Amino acid sequence: MTDPDDEILHLRPTRINGERFADDYQVIWQDLPIGRILKQDGIPSGRPAWWFGVDVYGKPQPPDNRGTGATLKECQTNFKAVWARVRAELSYDDI
Repeated sequence: MTDPDDEILHLRPTRINGERFADDYQVIWQDLPIGRILKQDGIPSGRPAWWFGVDVYGKPQPPDNRGTGATLKECQTNFKAVWARVRAELSYDDI
């Protein structure tokens, strides 16, 4: 039986070369980075400003593993749905 705590996703602020980026998060599952959610700059009003992508190291990222949302919360919900599909197709050896 799977421990529900093993499936919890966490957001960690993205840091590149020590610099923290506003509205930019790595998604963490079991201490592993599995994707990113970020607010895109320069998006016209009325269009989804947030972007997400599920990305497992060493695996291709097909177009249906990423998307957009109007809010961070919407992207989190969409990310979880995509991750559930992707995770079901992976073994621990894949990860």
